[in-house]
Amino acid sequence: MGWFLQNAWLIPLLPLIGFVVITLTPIQRNRNASAWLATLLMVGATIIALGTTVEVAGGVKIAADGAVAAHTEEGHAIEPAADKGAGHGFEWRDPNIVRTIRWAPAGGDVSFTMGYIIDPAVAAMLVMVTITATCIHLFSVGYMAHDPRQARFFSFISLFTAAMLAMVMASNLLLFFMAWEIMGLCSYLLIGFWYDKNYADPNQITPRQAAIKAFITTRIGDVLFMIGLAWLWTEAGTLELGTGPGQVFNPALLERLAATTTGIGISAATGIALLIFSGTIGKSAQFPLHVWLPDAMEGPTPVSALIHAATMVSAGVFLTARTFPIFQVGDALPVVATIGAFTALFAALIAVGQFDIKRILAYSTLSQLGFMVAALGIGGWVAAMFHLLTHAFFKALLFLGSGSVIHGMEATVGHDSNTAQDIRNMGGLRRFMPVTFLAYMAGFLALVGFPGFAGFWSKDEILADAFRANTLVWGVLSLASLLTAFYMTRQIMVVFFGTFRGHHPRQQPYAFVSHDDHRHEAHDPHESPWTMTAPLVILALFAVFAGVVNLPFDGFHHLADFFGQEAGKLNLLVMGISGAIAIGGIVLGWLVYRNAFVSSAEEADPLERMMPGVFTVLNRKFYVDELYAATVGAAAAVLTRIWTWLDEQVIDRVVIETGRFTRFLGQVNFILDDALLNDGADLMATGTQVAGDRTRRTTTGKVQDYVALAFAGAVVLGVLYLYLVR
Repeated sequence: MGWFLQNAWLIPLLPLIGFVVITLTPIQRNRNASAWLATLLMVGATIIALGTTVEVAGGVKIAADGAVAAHTEEGHAIEPAADKGAGHGFEWRDPNIVRTIRWAPAGGDVSFTMGYIIDPAVAAMLVMVTITATCIHLFSVGYMAHDPRQARFFSFISLFTAAMLAMVMASNLLLFFMAWEIMGLCSYLLIGFWYDKNYADPNQITPRQAAIKAFITTRIGDVLFMIGLAWLWTEAGTLELGTGPGQVFNPALLERLAATTTGIGISAATGIALLIFSGTIGKSAQFPLHVWLPDAMEGPTPVSALIHAATMVSAGVFLTARTFPIFQVGDALPVVATIGAFTALFAALIAVGQFDIKRILAYSTLSQLGFMVAALGIGGWVAAMFHLLTHAFFKALLFLGSGSVIHGMEATVGHDSNTAQDIRNMGGLRRFMPVTFLAYMAGFLALVGFPGFAGFWSKDEILADAFRANTLVWGVLSLASLLTAFYMTRQIMVVFFGTFRGHHPRQQPYAFVSHDDHRHEAHDPHESPWTMTAPLVILALFAVFAGVVNLPFDGFHHLADFFGQEAGKLNLLVMGISGAIAIGGIVLGWLVYRNAFVSSAEEADPLERMMPGVFTVLNRKFYVDELYAATVGAAAAVLTRIWTWLDEQVIDRVVIETGRFTRFLGQVNFILDDALLNDGADLMATGTQVAGDRTRRTTTGKVQDYVALAFAGAVVLGVLYLYLVR
């Protein structure tokens, strides 16, 4: 008992070993060996994560001296003000194990530590991340089988997963931030994995451009997050997680942060919380930093699943959930709820007008993340974490399912992503890909919140909390739920029903530029290999049954009890409305799209025919990218030109003239050194030598010579005396 908790450090270490081995050893030359090594190491991490969670659920608690003790249900409640719309409240529970080592001194007796902490929230996240990441690894074995850089791909996703796991387990916010930044680097590398891919359409973003866009956009939130950590360190002198002395959630410290007023009229707790939440806005792609996530679809589809499900975007929500006590004592929660609710509706509207199968799911992810953020904003901590966990499974399923669809479509239309991912070129795929279809339907029903599926229970709990705490937020989220059911039904109807249109795909305005631009028009789409369908089946089971861990009935609040938090209450009215919204959205989508694209992929979208202006706005994503290009992008271009002028006309000239002046001084110095120091010294030496030689010649040893010299000297002295002295 306690072995898994004591060895939980192996969970991030195993995928990290995969990264090191694949990157630095000859195994990288064998693509299959690299793929299976990374996958098997993830299986090992999953087993340890499951064992760790079982021990946490069993009440195992490891003391600092290694003694195994019974878990105590002690918690530390942070009481928010009554007018902040808190949900059921939140209590920081004492962890089951904390293991740290002294890492770096920080002045005086203070030092940064490095270590891990396991509590119920961490255990739940570990299970979710490892299971979904393992399924994504296995799917990638088949999906990336023919890619010449397959080993490089598995190296990157192994490091990505290791960073996410390390972030979840981090015992302090500094280590949390370090792992957070490693994920940012990995996302850059993975989104731009096909960096040599180009398009003839100059307006279409390429993978390398998408990678840069994601990296720069998320850095905005990360910088603000880092400033928040620096401010918290200044106030607290620590970044250690916990409620004890010298830890950031210490009640006395939180009370002081809430009472400290800044120069702009907000408390220190509010300022720190807003800066930390900026990290969430960037990583979880909330408005206005949402623009990077849809373009991240330029990476391989398993990357999309990894970013949108197990890692990256989930990290942002987890950050706010992990630092929730700071939010409770400040006034940042209304801002969190507003941004989350707005993003949920805004992204759902955009998804209605998209045609790329992956981008529809990307905007769906933005919307669902908005649900989680809004739940945290109204105090529904358990509801947010519940939806975070269930969403990871069914959204990973949907993205991997879209990858299976794309893989099947490429047999007919070739590897042009514009064609293979356009839902207008699909249709009737349920006949060609039955396993993918059934699994995708499970993910679809879970996402739209169809009664009985995982997404219904987790989304309903968010809506129930919102109905009780903030009616406006509930209304916005309910409308977003209706749109979710509508646009996902649109996707299902166009992709899997009707007639197959891939043999005569929609003509693209630009030719695709690629070294692998081939088409197989004689072939129908085909089902994917078992390495791709097996993960779909596993994730489909979670999409169906994962919701049972936290049913809203007495005695079935297993997840809330596991977290040690107060469970949500059953609200039959909200549950009925939620079910009606899901079914209504499905029916509406069926009515609009049941006869869509019947004869040709060139047909206009039914919604476009009904509301062409509105549909264009949605298809162009409310022109946010164009707005940013016209404002931030234009300002950056102007600043770039100014900087270029300063660099060329000022800095370069200063450097050049400084170089010339330095060269002149060097020439002067050379002249002085050569003419005076070197030649002068040589001349003195030569003169001394000549004088000595001449003097030596006067020493002849002859008396008559000495007498002659003495006489000459006497004559000279006499002359000097007569003419000078007298």
